[in-house]
Amino acid sequence: MTYVPQDDVMSFSSKVRDELLSKLSAKEWTKSTALTALSSFSLLSLKAQPGQPFVLRVSRRETARLISDLARHVSGQAQVVSKGKRDQQIELDLKGQEWELINYDFYAFVKTRPQSDWWNILAPLFLAAGSMSDPLKRIYHLEISPLAATRNEELCDILLAMELPFRQTGSNKRKAVYLSSGDDISDFLRLSGAHLSLLRFEEARSELELLGTVQRQVNFDEANIERMTKAVGRQMESIDIIERSLGLESIPLQLAETARLRLENPELSLADLGELMTPPIGKSGVSHRMRRLHALADKIIESQE
Repeated sequence: MTYVPQDDVMSFSSKVRDELLSKLSAKEWTKSTALTALSSFSLLSLKAQPGQPFVLRVSRRETARLISDLARHVSGQAQVVSKGKRDQQIELDLKGQEWELINYDFYAFVKTRPQSDWWNILAPLFLAAGSMSDPLKRIYHLEISPLAATRNEELCDILLAMELPFRQTGSNKRKAVYLSSGDDISDFLRLSGAHLSLLRFEEARSELELLGTVQRQVNFDEANIERMTKAVGRQMESIDIIERSLGLESIPLQLAETARLRLENPELSLADLGELMTPPIGKSGVSHRMRRLHALADKIIESQE
């Protein structure tokens, strides 16, 4: 069976599911890899009751068809027994292999197989109960919510064995494991085989990082302009007080030169203002002269009170 992804407007989660479903549907299955995938589905979606058939619940018809194909690869069969708008319930008959399915040794698989094979576990996990936020909304969150909540801790341990630092939610009503780091989500997408989604995710991250850098620079520049505007305003005010009370010709020549250049060039920084002086002086020299002008203006105000 080959699954053709849809090109409609979809959520980021749906695009990841489509890519993984396409990858799984095109795989050449052996009995052992089919059992691995079926066990991954059952870890999350199995509704096991004593004396009752094994029932998996998944959210898409295409995923239900994939599970039927996997069942045939292990000499079993699957039958869709309930069809809703989203949920598909599937009865599994694995001809006596049900115990092996529900007690599958995921840890042995992780320890004995290369990382390139781990997608046989991770892709079904995401298909069965995974979701993630759109990174363009500035939220990094990937979550897997098992129907079989009692196996939530086991799921978390399996993922940690893959060095994916999932955390468990603290809610008793809604059991789930999740990632909230961009780097960790990238690792999950890479290991699950969702390489196109990984490229989209990293592109979104880069775009947000660039926007963040630009915004920080804009904020920095605006803050500098605001500080400079306030500083120049105070300088002009002090110079005006001195000019009206004493006259600039009555103060030391260096201070008078600084005052006149400031009045003529209110837009210049202290460093640029120093370049216009004769001889040119540095920013610290201009700042020192401005402090003397402020002090002189403060004395004039005190004498008038």
